[in-house]
Amino acid sequence: MTEEYDESTSLINRRPSRSFLDTPLGSFKGPNSLHNFASSFTRAQSFAASKIDNEIHKERSFFVREPTGDGAEDETFDPKLMVPSYRGERLSSVVHDLHRNQLFMNNDLDSALSPNNDVFYHDDVVNAINESRSRQGSDFFGSGIPMGKKILPQPSFSSFRSSISMATTTSQMTLKKIEDSDGNIITVLAGQSTVPQTVFNSVNVLIGVGLLALPVGIMKAGWVFGVPILVACGIITFWTATLLSKAMETDATIMTYADLGYAAYGSMAKLVISLLFSIDLVGAGVSLIILFSDSFVGVLSNDPTTTKIITFFILTPFTFIPLPILSVFSLLGILSTITITLLVIFCGLIKDTSPGSLIEVMPTNLWPETGKNFLLGVGILMAPFGGHAIFPNLRSDMRHPYKFTKSLRYTYIITLITDCSMGIFGFLMFGATCSNEVTNTLLQTVGYPSCIYPLIKSLICVIPLAKTPLNAKPIISSLDVLFGVSNQAETKSRAIFNSVNKFVIRVGVNAVFVFLAIVFPEFEKIIGILGASICFIICIILPCLFYTKLCGGKLSTLESGTIYFIILGSCVLGVMASWAVVTI
Repeated sequence: MTEEYDESTSLINRRPSRSFLDTPLGSFKGPNSLHNFASSFTRAQSFAASKIDNEIHKERSFFVREPTGDGAEDETFDPKLMVPSYRGERLSSVVHDLHRNQLFMNNDLDSALSPNNDVFYHDDVVNAINESRSRQGSDFFGSGIPMGKKILPQPSFSSFRSSISMATTTSQMTLKKIEDSDGNIITVLAGQSTVPQTVFNSVNVLIGVGLLALPVGIMKAGWVFGVPILVACGIITFWTATLLSKAMETDATIMTYADLGYAAYGSMAKLVISLLFSIDLVGAGVSLIILFSDSFVGVLSNDPTTTKIITFFILTPFTFIPLPILSVFSLLGILSTITITLLVIFCGLIKDTSPGSLIEVMPTNLWPETGKNFLLGVGILMAPFGGHAIFPNLRSDMRHPYKFTKSLRYTYIITLITDCSMGIFGFLMFGATCSNEVTNTLLQTVGYPSCIYPLIKSLICVIPLAKTPLNAKPIISSLDVLFGVSNQAETKSRAIFNSVNKFVIRVGVNAVFVFLAIVFPEFEKIIGILGASICFIICIILPCLFYTKLCGGKLSTLESGTIYFIILGSCVLGVMASWAVVTI
């Protein structure tokens, strides 16, 4: 049996130590070092940026069949980020080249490692790929990713910027052998994230702009239903996330949400999942445009439509930024969201009179005014828990996947505390005057210190800048594949044509976000429809269906009946809430 190792110990200790000035910032020993946190966060962002799988007939997202046709699978990975990827290098080919070039050193492995685990350094992998491409007489090999050798910067002031960039890239990759459902032994990348890193990545997925509408959600549903529904949504989605984890245990090659869909119901399920993810991403992109423009009406322009058009020109250039740099912006996004939550509470405590005070609270309602308001509130309160699309990837990326449920507990505790704080305090501060996002209501309220208003606007500005490009990337990648612009050009004219098309696609996706934001300008309705339709399906209904299909033989009659009752109830509530959002 493979010997387990504690997460406080280092994975490897194979190379001579360098001075800390010779290494990326934060690249100190230990799996929970700053460097490893940054690498784990970048991998999580890469999963989010590529969660739409265009190849619906592929059984597994990150695997391709061996050319020998013997049915064996071969994992593909991105050698830049050292992470499984739809479009990347065949792992077996790279490992073969590493062994052949004697770049793999297997004599100094840490004693805590399993003897079946191979460890490769990033520089060695890049060298092997570049040498292989040189032998092929081409800059590109197969459908691989363009590579440049990673050079360790010299210890000088000018190297700090490069060090920060390098800190987001995994310095080594570890291999492990797994067994699929047919008994085939496959070599894959071993997960590297620890429980704290997975908790951080999961919280980043769950805490988004949806929490800014939670005071409106509680107002629509009333105190009697609002807070219990918010807590219930958190508990149920935590439970369904554990069902996804259990379903993944049936086959070690299942690494994505799309893999679960294919394993349970085939290619049609994978197609439906891709469509749902696309709609979800478009809705998220629209909500970010509205958030940005609502906060800057009167600053950029007095006209909301003009403000949204200006927003398009501000946000579009960020779509062209590489993923490792976007990961840094995304980190700023989650920090801004949490800071806004704390600032809202702080503003409530320092203001003595209503509206906008926690000292003298506004009148609130115990009950929903109408049935439609209640259903709209349900959709809004469900929206912040839409992280299930990425959870399978995060589980696969863990050093110890069996600890994923433990990480989920911490994740949902943090998320529920944050969501309840924003929802409850925001509703107490503004009562029935809550509209759209709570920050917009706060910015329209007088009586706070003058520094609060530009600070809130600055923090709001960071969130769309950080999140919009990442939301657009999966859609852009799908369109690149659909129009064939991601393929290697054989002629110069074709390369120019592909470059122009890539530019048009990236600009076009952002233009669609802005157009829909102009047509549907109400933030709480966008959040409500995402929660009522997409989140109910992706976060409750489909996980339950996957679990019953893949683990049905292990279920008791009571457990099976409970799951089907939840599926039925979620279908009815999701349809009714979606209808209410559209017609209200």
